[in-house]
Amino acid sequence: GVELERFDRGEKSEKDKLFSILEQATFFFQKNLSENKTAQEYLHKRGITDETIKNFRIGFALDEWRGLFDFLSKKNISVKEMLSVGLIKKADGQEKHYDTFRGRIMFPITDSSGRVVGFSGRILVNDDKSPKYLNSPETTLFNKSEILFGLDKAKKEIRLKDYSILVEGQMDLVMMHQVGINNTVASSGTALSVEHLTKLRRLSSRIIMAYDGDSAGFSASDRSAKLALSLGMDLKIAQMPEGKDPADLTLENTEELRNILKGSKHVIYFLTDALLEKKLDSRK
Repeated sequence: GVELERFDRGEKSEKDKLFSILEQATFFFQKNLSENKTAQEYLHKRGITDETIKNFRIGFALDEWRGLFDFLSKKNISVKEMLSVGLIKKADGQEKHYDTFRGRIMFPITDSSGRVVGFSGRILVNDDKSPKYLNSPETTLFNKSEILFGLDKAKKEIRLKDYSILVEGQMDLVMMHQVGINNTVASSGTALSVEHLTKLRRLSSRIIMAYDGDSAGFSASDRSAKLALSLGMDLKIAQMPEGKDPADLTLENTEELRNILKGSKHVIYFLTDALLEKKLDSRK
């Protein structure tokens, strides 16, 4: 299950520099969170403890146009390097640049070795214009079809328990790890890919999907199921209550969540039961 990569000293040196930039950005976001009571209160309200904040290195991007840009510039990091890891954007028709993430709770996305490769930012104050979650753009380090959020922390437990639990969002994963369900990984709101499933299959061919209890979650399960079955994986679905996600249940009733996971159904039975509930003509 060990991935062997072709070694190139020059390329490795360049990648190490990019990893270093993302590490400094992570530190910057963590420091911001430690000094921002509103962001801390939001996380505590969602049930996230200070220990979990520390373990997942959760941070905060201030609602400023160039806070991170100015911080990294003082570290002699060039505009080109900041752009190459997706931390800044260029203003349309201008030579000015601004921060990609502003006014967001920041979740560092790591590779299977625990190195930060990108970020997912959850907006703190909804403005009805900005997306709820914003992920880093694709870069040489961050390929969203390959990276699973939390895999570095979950891989040992997946091997031990011989199954993985897949959720959609960062908050779902963080809360489930907080209550000891440590074999959980997240697709970070992106469509599950063959590459994602191949990585999980190297650790265990058994997987439980615990997507949100709504039509979008059902559709995601349906799409992912076809991929998993094509790879010969043993796939089960844990059905969340309507309008609830794993993070909600972890906070409200952890025991109910554990029972739902224990009672997960093989995908064929899950989809058959879902169709029967719709009371369609049996001949169809």
